[in-house]
This record gives sequence, structure tokens and C-alpha cells, in this order.
Amino acid sequence: KQWYQRRVAITAGMIEEPDRDFEEGYLPEIHNSFTHRDLSKKINILHSIAKILRKQRKESGAISIQQCKIKFSLNKENSMPSGLGSYKSKESNKLIEEFMLKANVSVAEKLIEHYPDNAIIRRHSGPKENVLKETKKVLERMGIEMDTTSSKMMQEALNLLQHAPNQPTSVGLVVASLLAKCMSLATYHSSGEFDSPTDYFHYGLSMELYTHFTSPIRRYPDLIAHRQLQAILEGKKIGPMDFDEVSELAELSSQKKYASKLASDKSGELFLWLFLREQIAMHEPASVVDIGSESIDVLVLRYGVQVRIWRDYIGENIEFQAKEKHWAHITWPAEGDKKKCSKRYELLDNVVVIMKAGKQLFKINGALPRPDSTDELHVPNLEGFASEDV
Repeated sequence: KQWYQRRVAITAGMIEEPDRDFEEGYLPEIHNSFTHRDLSKKINILHSIAKILRKQRKESGAISIQQCKIKFSLNKENSMPSGLGSYKSKESNKLIEEFMLKANVSVAEKLIEHYPDNAIIRRHSGPKENVLKETKKVLERMGIEMDTTSSKMMQEALNLLQHAPNQPTSVGLVVASLLAKCMSLATYHSSGEFDSPTDYFHYGLSMELYTHFTSPIRRYPDLIAHRQLQAILEGKKIGPMDFDEVSELAELSSQKKYASKLASDKSGELFLWLFLREQIAMHEPASVVDIGSESIDVLVLRYGVQVRIWRDYIGENIEFQAKEKHWAHITWPAEGDKKKCSKRYELLDNVVVIMKAGKQLFKINGALPRPDSTDELHVPNLEGFASEDV
């Protein structure tokens, strides 16, 4: 039986450290003779349930394309980026995610039941077919066959790639990055915009009905859902907004959501450029994702950033031969005590990329080191860094 009430949830590291003794004042006041150990026990029961829910979601066809997300630490004095790393999801994040999804679905069902023509819903139409078709061609050139007929088949293929024995971590990261670019953005709607409930379907979550309810402090559609639910709980037959109002606000919210994504992406690019501007150079593990007639594109594996390496930035007097979309062969001249050397690069090859800030805002210049000098570079390794960790 479902019930709807206002509650507050807190994990406070109890999943990562279930036996931790919290110092006085660290947690909010706990009432009714309960202790932090009682809370820890309950939260870890919820964690066990969340694992089951997550497994069921994936089995029903939900797709989870985990990409590397870059994060920055800021200088306290001037707020400029002083360090960077990759975001990793904790078990507590996964617990909260599962129950947030459950809450969103439950609220969506309640809203549709009472306000079938003007409930706020979130819909995802799935991948962009033209982009997906081109991505399949890219994967085939990499020697990867992938069934993309449904989200379930796509997720199963991605899981096999990420967990295959002796499979480099880079392969899963590259494929996830390519698939993410195929996905259309989910959008907000008034339920009355569609003729059939099947049109409410959310492809990514593989859910027949979904809304956003759990983050009203940062998303306006959640506020609409809260107001509609509150009206239902107060027994009101007519919602606080009619069809036209919900539809107009849903469309505006979708536009703003897209704009905020663009702003977030550009902010990341800007902060990376600002950080690199203060460095001599960064040497990072990367993987080849595309080859042009004059360039090689690589995915920087720890940060999910794609960098183009133009032949002019590789070195002076180099020879660059390429079969577009397939391979590139680069020859470096003799230099000092180093002899003439060459190397062939193909799709999915793991390489070291030298990253520098360009003179132009946002511009990141990439270069490849000579094959006979990579041992001299300080390059972070990917040991212990798995694609499912990001």
C-alpha cells in the first residue's frame, strides 16, 4: 500500500562505514530513543533493497551509460581551478538514486490518476536514429558488434564489453562515450498532450510513466509536481494549473534544462582551459576514437574529454599518412641522440596525449609524444579505475 507524507532522509556515510561511531554534534538530533547505530542498521537494510531495485531495473531494460565526469577543486582566494579529478559515484548515491526513482514513479502514477489531462510528466524518446546509425558504423570499424534494437539489448552489450575478461578498461569508456552522444534529451510535458499512455514512455529508464518530484530546490517541474500532489492530498478535484499552463511551463522547462546543460558543458571546458593555462603540459592516458586525413581524435580516459590532435602539433618535420576513419602512420625524424622512429595508430589504440591550453579561449591543443620517449613521461595509470566506477 502506498502512502504519501513529507519526510527527510540522511545517510551520513553510514553505508561506507556502517560501524562508525559518530562524534557528538555530527548528526542532527535523533528522537524517540533511537541511536545512530539504529539508523545505520535501517539505512543498510534500505541499501540492500536498493541493490535489488537496481538489478530489477536493469533486467527490465533500463540503460545506464556511465561516463567519466570531470570535477575541479577551486582556489579559495580567487575561485580559479587549482586541481582536477573524476567524479565517482558512492554507494550512498546509488541508494538515494533508486528510492528517488521510486518516489518519482509513485508520484507520476498519483498525478495521472487524479489529473489525467494536465499532470506534469518527463518523457524520453530514445536515441537519435541517424546518430545511432553512424555510431554503429564507428563501432564496427573498431571491431565491435552491438545490438541497438532496444535499451535492454544495448545495456547487455555494454555490460559484456565492460566486464569481458582481459578487456581493457578503455574499451568500455570509449563505447559508453559514443553511445551517450546518440541519446536524445528527455523532455517535460503535460500528460494531455498525448493520445495514448504508451506515449509517456521513458526510454532510458524503461518506465511507462515518470516525472520529476524529488528536487524542487533546483528544478521548477518538481515544484509543479509538488503543488499537484499537495492539491490531491487536500482532496481538490481540479489541479492548481490547467492543461495550457502545465504544457507551456513544461516546454519552457525543457528549453531551460537544455540551456543549463550547454552552460554546464561549456563551464567544464572553460575551467579545464583555465587549469591547463597554468600548467606546462599534462600527460594523460587516452584512446583513439577517430582518425581524419590530418588529425587523430582521442578520448582522455580519466576525464571523458575528447581532444583533437592535429598533425602540426605533433612535431616538426613529421610524416603523417592516414586512411581516414581507419588508421594513421606517423614518422618522427632523428632528433639529438634519438633515431628516426614511426608508429601506426588505429581505432581503440591506447596512447598518451600531451594536453596544453591553446591561445584561443576553450581551445585545448593535443599532441602525441615520440614512441621512443613515452617512458620518460609521468603518466597516471588506470589501475583500479573501472568504467563502472564513474
